[in-house]
Amino acid sequence: MAGFVPDFSGMKIHEMSSHEIREGRRIRIKQYNSFAESAAASTAESVNRRGSLTNFFSPLKGSILFVHGSCATLNQFERLIHAMAPFLIKQGFACESFDQYGCGASEKKKQYDYYSEAELQDDLQAMYQKTKHKKVNYIVGHSYGCSQTIKLVNSLSPAEKKSLTGIILIGGTLPGRDGGHPVMKLPSFMLTWIQPWLSKMFRENAYHSDCDPELVAEAEARSNSNPMYMCKYFYEQTKWVTVEEVSQVDVKALVIHGEQDKILPVDSGRSLAAALRTPLKIIPGTSHQCMEEKPDEVAKEIIAFMSS
Repeated sequence: MAGFVPDFSGMKIHEMSSHEIREGRRIRIKQYNSFAESAAASTAESVNRRGSLTNFFSPLKGSILFVHGSCATLNQFERLIHAMAPFLIKQGFACESFDQYGCGASEKKKQYDYYSEAELQDDLQAMYQKTKHKKVNYIVGHSYGCSQTIKLVNSLSPAEKKSLTGIILIGGTLPGRDGGHPVMKLPSFMLTWIQPWLSKMFRENAYHSDCDPELVAEAEARSNSNPMYMCKYFYEQTKWVTVEEVSQVDVKALVIHGEQDKILPVDSGRSLAAALRTPLKIIPGTSHQCMEEKPDEVAKEIIAFMSS
């Protein structure tokens, strides 16, 4: 998909570079809204001018929240949302994606506790509560975002789960390794020194060898832009979902995995799917970033799941 330029005709895009999701925590949020009525669009525009987080879903069928993985960015979902756009517009769905605290364009304070698993889960809970639809909701998680999504699901009350129609988990694993890769134990200044090498390793393992070079270069640039103190704080405090927690999930689930994933091998996805008692959908010719590498194929699986 060289020279990718997203065309979201028929959708209204609202982006906030610095929204206070909870007190003292500012994150970047991007919303894609499809409107069935011009009156709804007018309402949206008035809300957008005030710079607030929109939640005006009465004319829409439902909402989809996208949750990226560790030290990633909402940009990783743009190709997938673009591939799903005709379906989303036809069905009347809104989408929300966000840069988790410290990631992408979100605020980055140099305070260790700000990146704790508990703080990030509270951010996700706040994001879901502020953007959820009254009747139909889906959550799409990628990599560590799958673990966060499962923990969010288990934190919801029975009444709240009635409006959570399903979850889509891409490139997840069971079990995971808490605390990240051992290299993250190095001091931040050393991590900064070897950052180009770390980004190169990520590029080679997260993307299939046949992947669009422009996409890979874009991903490497994103990786190199991360401050390494943030990566260290984030990874050292990761706590992956447990087998017991996965067994508690009581909503419909879809598990998708890249056939040649070198970050979290396909057997990781197989274990997660088995624990959720759902089939595993494997995307041929892709690695860990399958939703970027082959967005049309991933979109096809998600649309089939949402339509079933």
